[in-house]
Amino acid sequence: MSRKKRDIDYAYAVARVRANELTLLSEADMEQLIEADSYSSAMQKLSDAGWGDLDGVKDYAEYLENYFAGTWQLISEVLTDVHELDMLLIPNDMQNLKAALKSLVINDEVKEVFTQSTVYDAESLISAVLEKRFEDLPDFMQQPAKEAYDVLTSTANGQKADAIIDKATLERMVKLGAESGSKTLQELAERKCATADIKIALRCANTHKPVDFIKSSLAECSTINADHLCELALQGEEEILDYLAGTAYAEGAAKYRESTSAFEKWCDDILMECVNQARYTAFGIDPVVAYYIARDAEIKSARIILSAKKNGLSNDVIRERVRTLYV
Repeated sequence: MSRKKRDIDYAYAVARVRANELTLLSEADMEQLIEADSYSSAMQKLSDAGWGDLDGVKDYAEYLENYFAGTWQLISEVLTDVHELDMLLIPNDMQNLKAALKSLVINDEVKEVFTQSTVYDAESLISAVLEKRFEDLPDFMQQPAKEAYDVLTSTANGQKADAIIDKATLERMVKLGAESGSKTLQELAERKCATADIKIALRCANTHKPVDFIKSSLAECSTINADHLCELALQGEEEILDYLAGTAYAEGAAKYRESTSAFEKWCDDILMECVNQARYTAFGIDPVVAYYIARDAEIKSARIILSAKKNGLSNDVIRERVRTLYV
């Protein structure tokens, strides 16, 4: 029987991520990116900061993905059991599942860019889907994969197929968070699920989705009543916001009334709140989790800035959308 890991067993991993935290962009660095006079200038600032050479770069999204891949490579090197962080990676597996299903349905060769930072072997997962061997998928993927495939082939409703996979993703994250033994991972999973449910309910209310679509989209979590949220989504946006005002997500309702961009920023910022205390933690898995989330927030902010620069948005608009950083 393997010995339960102690917090001190993560000493080496924590030391490595602490050293790499020094390369995280600061608020001042992010402000320089925002103030860059052009898209190419902003890209150059990232390159100068060590994010990678720009030779041959055509797509900033791929550039950022390549840089973020280094984060997972480091974590894989410092943890003796990288599956302790499955909760963080499972959305990548499910995104690969969605892309493979769509490639199968349109009977076209796989052209999507599949991420390799996954819990399960990406190539095996993709092959199983393309050959309709759904029984070879991990147990929790089999039913949603079949359901999404049936929806795509019978109704061509890609939106509902995505909703089925997204719900399964959230439920898996909550389960993995609860089993992780890490309060940070558990809280992250809960907040990710709750904020996703809130977004779904508001979107369904505004687009007048039927009850069966809403139910197939909302995942169960402990801080939001999914059944009640479904009922409110059928009534309208204001009913949802009034309900949220009496929950732990009251600030989210206020932010939504302010603007959708303020609301989206809030959804990401409350995740950062979960890991902020990890900067004062000397041992355990939480500092490693915090480093991953910090890099993720950094990448999201860089993506927002680069997209805005390409589309000519003002610096003030960009500042409203940039996420709170860890450093």
